[in-house]
Amino acid sequence: MLQRLWKLVTTVVVIAVLGWVGWWFIGAKGQEAAIAAWFENQRERGWQAEAAAIEVTGFPIDFNTRIAELHLADPQNGWSWKAPELSADSKTFQPTRINVTWPTKHSIAVPGERADVTAKSMTSVMDLRPGPAMELREASVIIDALVIKAQSGWTASTAGADIKIAERPDDLAPPNSYDVLVTANTVVLPKELVQRIDPTGWLKPSVDTVTVKGHAAFDDPIDRSVVEDGRIAMRAATIREAGFEWGEMRLIVKGAIKVDDDGYPVGEIKVEAREWRQMVRLAVSSGVIDRGTARSITKGVEFLTALTGGGDDLSAPLGLSGGKVRLGPFAIADAPRLAPPR
Repeated sequence: MLQRLWKLVTTVVVIAVLGWVGWWFIGAKGQEAAIAAWFENQRERGWQAEAAAIEVTGFPIDFNTRIAELHLADPQNGWSWKAPELSADSKTFQPTRINVTWPTKHSIAVPGERADVTAKSMTSVMDLRPGPAMELREASVIIDALVIKAQSGWTASTAGADIKIAERPDDLAPPNSYDVLVTANTVVLPKELVQRIDPTGWLKPSVDTVTVKGHAAFDDPIDRSVVEDGRIAMRAATIREAGFEWGEMRLIVKGAIKVDDDGYPVGEIKVEAREWRQMVRLAVSSGVIDRGTARSITKGVEFLTALTGGGDDLSAPLGLSGGKVRLGPFAIADAPRLAPPR
């Protein structure tokens, strides 16, 4: 009896092991084939999509994917990316949750510029919904010591950055809504840009912190088509906090907007600013606004701040409508287009 039971247990274990081995090899070869097919599909669409090797290892628990000598280029949108290697790791029992290790050195090109990008480390986690569309459920990117050196000569960097995006539950928001969190510290802007913004040398060479917290709703889910087609249309957003600290200057924006049929934001946001006069001066010197607009803004803000004692601190609502940013009755700037016209 014992011998029969032992044979049965041994047979079950052997079948289970063989089944697991078969499952792993089928999954590994399936991943390699799927990646190769994606590259081929992009070439058929007119992209340059090349890789020297695609390899999946990690038996028996992991799928460790390595893509060597990666080169992607989209002529229609004018960007390209070259990297010596990209690593993507997942568990066999959770293949759609992927840990990505980005190369510490790679290059990006856009129309009119090419830049080398280096980082001490750059990692991300992506949780995708199973299926060919690869809809995003959650993603995060952590960057340590990022430096961007452009071929034209400018350099920018950040000591560290953290980016997170995650689906919002349907009962809390419209469909295709995502929470967004972006933080960065010690952001060094190109020296040429800082000199243009502030020829007097008043500004520090680096922005202390940059923060964005909020959520946004889009026409469609964020999926592989966003990468392939480069198109995404925002329809509404809530800004819990967005702003920066740069030496003596501090700016915080909060509010909610919707996007009109022409693709422009409509709503109201509250602006809290420290050293607002200096911000206006810098906006003029950088060419963001002209002197006439600066005078109108200054008069309007002085009127508002007079109600609370004056000074260089501002707390006021800004309206967004008709493709303009408005301070009271004054249109002070053009609003960004957030979606194509309907």
